[in-house]
Formats: sequence, C-alpha cells, structure tokens
Amino acid sequence: MEIIQSIFGFFIAIGILVTFHEFGHFYIARLFNVKVLNFSIGFGKTLYKKKFHNEGTEYSVGLIPLGGYVKMLESSELDPDLDKDKHPYCFDKQSVYKRFLIVAAGPVFNLILAIIFFTIVHFSGITGMKPFVTSIDGHNLPQIEGKSFHEIVEVNGVMTQRWQDVRVEILNIIVNKNKLNLLVKDYKNETSSLQINYDKNILQKDGDIVVNLGLHPRKPEFPSTIGTIENNSPASLSGLKIGDRVFSVNNQAIDSWNGLVEKIQNNANNILKLKIDRSGEILDIILVPATNKNSSNQSGYAGISPDQTELNNFRILVKYPFFESFYKSTLLTYDYSILTFKMIFELFTGQANMKNISGPLSIAEFSGKSLSMGFVYFAYLLAILSISLGVLNLLPIPLLDGGHLVYYMLEMLTGNPVSEKFQLVAQQVGMLILFSIMIVAFYNDFARLL
Repeated sequence: MEIIQSIFGFFIAIGILVTFHEFGHFYIARLFNVKVLNFSIGFGKTLYKKKFHNEGTEYSVGLIPLGGYVKMLESSELDPDLDKDKHPYCFDKQSVYKRFLIVAAGPVFNLILAIIFFTIVHFSGITGMKPFVTSIDGHNLPQIEGKSFHEIVEVNGVMTQRWQDVRVEILNIIVNKNKLNLLVKDYKNETSSLQINYDKNILQKDGDIVVNLGLHPRKPEFPSTIGTIENNSPASLSGLKIGDRVFSVNNQAIDSWNGLVEKIQNNANNILKLKIDRSGEILDIILVPATNKNSSNQSGYAGISPDQTELNNFRILVKYPFFESFYKSTLLTYDYSILTFKMIFELFTGQANMKNISGPLSIAEFSGKSLSMGFVYFAYLLAILSISLGVLNLLPIPLLDGGHLVYYMLEMLTGNPVSEKFQLVAQQVGMLILFSIMIVAFYNDFARLL
C-alpha cells in the first residue's frame, strides 16, 4: 500500500511541477506571439494528444513522467522562400531579450508556484513539532526531573516555532559560515543565549545537521496506554480495549510504549500474559502477536497504536492571515532559493556530503508520506520541490534552461549568437554532468533503501 501511495504521490507531484514549469515557457512564448507546436508533459510513447484546431498547439502526455517540453516554431523548419511570412512567429527570429524571457519563464514560474503553495500552507495552518532539546553539547542546561527540556525560540535573532524553522536557519548560517547563536527557553520561560561552535566541515558529515551540532531533540515519551486497535487484529481478538494501560508483560514491568512494542515485536506467535489497568480495574489478558508480513525480520504485530495525548505538548499550529501568509511565503521562497543555490555550490566544490543528493525514489517516498498526512503537508513538499526544480534549471549547465540563458547573455554582450559548434560541444558536457548527477542520486536512493 505504501509503495502504491508513493508512486501515486510521485506522479501527482512531478505532474504538477513539470506542467507549471512548461506552462511558464508556453505562456510567455504566446505572449510574444511565438507559435507553439507542441506542449508535452512526459517523454517517450505518447499516451494522449489533443489539438483543438488545425493551426493550434498539440497537447500531449508521454509515458515517462520525468519532464516535459514546449516545442516552438523554428525558421529552420520552414521553406526559406515560401514561408517568410511565418518568420515573425519563429522562436529563433525573436530578439535575444524575448528569447531570454521565454526560457527564464519556466524556472520563474516554479518559484511563483512555490509562493502559491507556501501561502496555502501558512493560511491553512501547518502543524509541526516544537524545537525541544534535552541537552546541548558544551552547555550546562539546568536539569529538573520531569522538566529537563528547553525550547529553541530563536536562531541568530530569527524566531523559530518548529524544528523545520530551526533546520533552515542553521543551514543558512553554516553555508554562510556565520556564528551560530541560539536563544533557548526553559519551563519557567527564562531564556539563555548560547553560542554554538561547529566544525567548518560539518556539512560533509552523515546524518542530521541538528544532531551533528550536538543538539539532542526531546522526543515524546508515550505511556503504555492503547490509543487505537485495528479490527480483527491480535489485540482486538485478545479483548484489549482503547484506554487500557499495560503495566506488565510476562510479569516484567512495562513503563513506556517503546517497552511494550519491543515485547510484541520479539514474540511473534508466542503467548504473552499482559496485566492491564482498565479504569482502575486490574485484568489479565492473553495476547498472541501475529507475524508482521510487511517486516523484513518477521517481527511480532498486535495492531495497536499509542494514546497520543502526550503529542499535544510537542505540537504547534503555525497559521497566519492571508496577506501575512503571502508576505512570509515570498520571503521563504527567496530564502530557500538562495539556500539551494549555496548548497549546490557546496556540493560541487566538495564542501558538503554528496549523500544529500536525492533522486526519484526518495522524492516518491516523501511524496507518498506527505500525501498520507494531508493536503497541507503535500503542498509544503510541493513548494520545496518546486523551488528545487526552479533552481536546478537555472544552473548554468548546457541542456538546462540556465545553460541557454548563459548563451543569450553572451549574445547580449557580444552582439553575436553563440556558434552551433560551441553549443554542440557544450551539450555533450552538459549531458555528462547531468548523467553523473543522476548516477549519484540513484545510488543514494538505493543505499537508503538497503
């Protein structure tokens, strides 16, 4: 089911992002009266095509959904003697400034789409986890039983409400090689300013940037109280009910949900004797966990999940009025775009870990998970992916939009178009670069799966 959801989410995400990107090229081309022959989403065998009138654009959908294209009329396709009247509608006959704007429109429309999705997210409201930490390496934070956690409320003066906010600000600071200062608040609302020292090569390390900095996030500790029970599951058949608190398994004390899960997973098809508290009444329950068919190690499965009331203390809903949402979304898109450019530079110069490059499999996984969490989370992912697609296409690599933009800038400076021979050689170099990136991305995807 997860695989199907990932594939479905991937197709939806790529379809939306590619369509809007190509629509940018299409819209500006039509605005300049350039004839568009074909508007295609996907490559390979054509699954669907439609032309609304004989001289109009043909719209098509290809079998492979990893891209798209807008084919515009070129003078080389016309009869030099009979079709001179069609030259004003040819892409290559437009001024270099118009050609520049038509090509730049695709990536720009991706950034516009990111603003739209971020605005939807901020206006609708998105729930996140508060940035609680139990400790920070190198700093002596007061530890009080039951309240031994602190909240990161600012990173270098920027307010942070969710862990996502903290990560983005930290990455910005590290990429720019600035000093890192955190403002943390304890349970008494007393704040402390902490300077965090970090290794200049920290981006080359594997794992979470937060953990690598020595920050230890506080995770919710669920009690062993049952929150949900699946129908016809081992737990349902055993007589367990929602609200039951398990306090021992086979006469061994259980004080947390993780402890209960460990017992169940390690005892597939074995009899477990549970002592439970049901509204103050102590009961004995016999549970026989089934084998989890979706698990590679044949672990035990009972069909229960914890009471998540504790999560309410960790969650926060971030929501703004419409115009403030639009303003914040515009700033966030700008910040993410600059950060993406800088991270790509760090990757290409060997200052960041190449394992940070993700491919289609990772995108599919993230798409499926965010789609299952709801539209707002999916919209947030689409905004991030749209920025990535827009920035990637602006890179000065031949075959990408950015490569063509470089040609046009050279033409603006010299007054002469870049020679076809040079473009042919550059395309081969561009193919080699893109192919290398794809290999790394797929390798990282498979490494994560294995």
